[in-house]
Amino acid sequence: MKPNVFQETGAAIAQRFGITSKALRVYERLGLIKPRRNGAGWRIYQQPEIERLGAILALRQMGLPLKRIGALLKGAGGLDAVLELQESALLAARAQSDQALALVRLARQRLAQQGHLSPDEVGNLIRSTAMTELKWTPDMEALAQKHYTPEQLQELRARPFSAADQARVSTAWANVFADIDALGPDADPATEKALEIGRRAQALIQEFTQGDGEMLKAAGAFNRDAMQSGAGAAQPGWMSPAHWQFMGRVFAELKAKA
Repeated sequence: MKPNVFQETGAAIAQRFGITSKALRVYERLGLIKPRRNGAGWRIYQQPEIERLGAILALRQMGLPLKRIGALLKGAGGLDAVLELQESALLAARAQSDQALALVRLARQRLAQQGHLSPDEVGNLIRSTAMTELKWTPDMEALAQKHYTPEQLQELRARPFSAADQARVSTAWANVFADIDALGPDADPATEKALEIGRRAQALIQEFTQGDGEMLKAAGAFNRDAMQSGAGAAQPGWMSPAHWQFMGRVFAELKAKA
């Protein structure tokens, strides 16, 4: 069998996979990939490194942090094991999509029969059809670099945050936004239902910041900029300016009652 001599430069690989050369250098610095060097010192990616990069990007699409990806890639199985994980995730997503489709059809039937949907029915519909997978785009990365310090980013990326954790948190936030929407326009932030939504949002914020005031400040600036720049609009389940404003009013009510 002839040896595999396929190889490409870093720039060609970045273009092939639709990522930046900076991302390749980050993966290399973290020890996730180890490209060879040619006689001129240029990085050269051969088949093993290309397959490993494919595994890294597949796991990133599933929401896994880089530290967790590194731990997975140290185990046996290589690319096939990663593809098996991705297959399982896609099957789960398809099952969720099928359930959401069935719920939408049922909601349309009830709307045709009753002429309206109750607030609870609207909330359930939004919760069940929300797509909660966060796609970490170059724009989001640029905003993160802008608002978080290198130390904060290192701490965040070092957390043991699995795909299951991301799904749980994303779903919890989607439920918060859906429940705000279900309150209707011009909702009173002082009602017990609004305050309960606010407490759930505060618990999620506390989990993310872990009580660090500087992390809270950075997260707030990141979210504001994501909304104003439009970077957040491309994210499924991302909060809208109306959600942000309403939560601010609810938080003020909670503070006043504390």
